[in-house]
Amino acid sequence: MRSQSHILLVDDEPLILSSLKDLLEFDYTVHATTDCHEAVQLVRKHQIKAVVSDQRMPQMLGHELLKQIKSISPNTIRILLTGYSDLEAVMNSVNAGEIFRYLNKPCKPEMLQSALKLAVQIYDRISDLARQTETNAAARVPLAVPALPPRALHIEVEEKHPSVLFVGYEEKESAELVELLNKKFDVSAAASVDEAFKTLAKKPVSVIVSEIKFEEHDGIDVLSTIKQDYPHIVTVILTEVVDATLAVRSINELQVFRYLTKPQEKSQIEQVVSDAALRNEQYTVQPQTNVLYAAKEINPTAMPSMPEESELRLRLRAAQALLASKNKFE
Repeated sequence: MRSQSHILLVDDEPLILSSLKDLLEFDYTVHATTDCHEAVQLVRKHQIKAVVSDQRMPQMLGHELLKQIKSISPNTIRILLTGYSDLEAVMNSVNAGEIFRYLNKPCKPEMLQSALKLAVQIYDRISDLARQTETNAAARVPLAVPALPPRALHIEVEEKHPSVLFVGYEEKESAELVELLNKKFDVSAAASVDEAFKTLAKKPVSVIVSEIKFEEHDGIDVLSTIKQDYPHIVTVILTEVVDATLAVRSINELQVFRYLTKPQEKSQIEQVVSDAALRNEQYTVQPQTNVLYAAKEINPTAMPSMPEESELRLRLRAAQALLASKNKFE
């Protein structure tokens, strides 16, 4: 009989912790604690595949705990329970904890069970591929990783400088952003969604820095459409919009790298883009480290996505087809 996967629950309310443990202990070996410091020790002691933490706790905030856990056990998949109305907590956790999934309190049992099932599957997949990498490296055998969809293949092309695309900014702001980064990166700007789609079809892009205010479309839907075809592009949101619901969606639907609110120091923007470019390089070399990509490989319906027949998907297809047609006749 296969041993059960170990998961960790952390909440400062004993009654909630007890009810969650009762819900999950049939399927998992459940470690539960109200003490954040004990939680860290449990991660050191056991192979914890997934951790579910409350955000508001007296010892430390949930996203701070999850950040510590990541440093100890990088493959442990991290889920945060929080209230969408807790704006400060949500914004901080987006940029600090690298959360896999936000679940709103009170959370429906089936939603928690579904998120945990996928989290454990992702952990197993990442760990298996990591072991395969080590074995093949020792034997000097190429790693058989899942193939990217054809439309995403061009992001594997070797680049002299990582390519950064700014999307949705006014001309003056775009020019300032391009000037800030063009010594270190191949930088381009697209004022509209269609311009962005055309740029993506033409050349490899490592990092997208985007607004989420678009006249015609929901910004998260735009970025989700892009991520479906180009899963290893790392997304950064830079906007004046401070909205907890959008921030939560940016994690649950995009695994956004950072959500930055204006104004930002130029040095901060440059640092975030540099870090994002390194993350893209990591995804390109080690696709198994891309949690969003792994999740969709395991279960394509488990993560929110844009329908194939949606207007945004059709417009991206049109940009790709136009470029393919031009290349055919050149």
